[in-house]
Amino acid sequence: MNAAALAQRHSRAAALLAVALVIGGVLAALALPSSIYPPLQFPRIAIVIHSGTLPPQSMMLTVTRPVEEAVMSVPGIRRVRSRSIRGAAEISAQFDPSADMIVALQQVQNRVAEVTGELPTGAEVQVERMTPAIFPVFILSMTGALPTADLFDYGTYVLKPELARVPGAGTIEVLASDTREVEVILDPSRMNAAGLTVVDVSDALNAQNTLLPVGRFQQSGLQHLALASGLW
Repeated sequence: MNAAALAQRHSRAAALLAVALVIGGVLAALALPSSIYPPLQFPRIAIVIHSGTLPPQSMMLTVTRPVEEAVMSVPGIRRVRSRSIRGAAEISAQFDPSADMIVALQQVQNRVAEVTGELPTGAEVQVERMTPAIFPVFILSMTGALPTADLFDYGTYVLKPELARVPGAGTIEVLASDTREVEVILDPSRMNAAGLTVVDVSDALNAQNTLLPVGRFQQSGLQHLALASGLW
């Protein structure tokens, strides 16, 4: 008896089996993980450090070099490359292809944490595995008659919160070639007369760079919080 004759003889069982296979295939397809990019694994970890407006030479001496030396001690590392620019440093650590990148990421984070106290005050450090997901999916460029610093503020305080509310949105970063800065020029003679150091002035400025609530007021049946801004 061939397969066709067997299927014809047991037509109901064959139909039920076909329906079960179709339902199973649909359920399996719905359960499969979905992603924009294929699940690629790069044996590389990126370390990005932002530190104000330090010049490239100072970034290399006070930020890039200490972090490089700390990362070089991680087992399984093959090569470390770095790039220092004004106010930022990027360090790329490449590992053996057989390395466990989850363990490697934890080890790199631990090494970087050990030297974070030696970095300039206010330095921001990000340690991430190189995966397709960290590359930008959508880039929005802003142009207009406003200065670049004003466009940066608009992107930071207006557009970024709106984009963050979009379902599925991940990390949102605002970049600009020119950001708003406050330059404080110190008078050495007056500082010596007052017995102050550069650290004292820096601490005082940081202490005043705050946003504090000062009270509440009612308007149109709603109660609003009033804030006093000392932000630069």
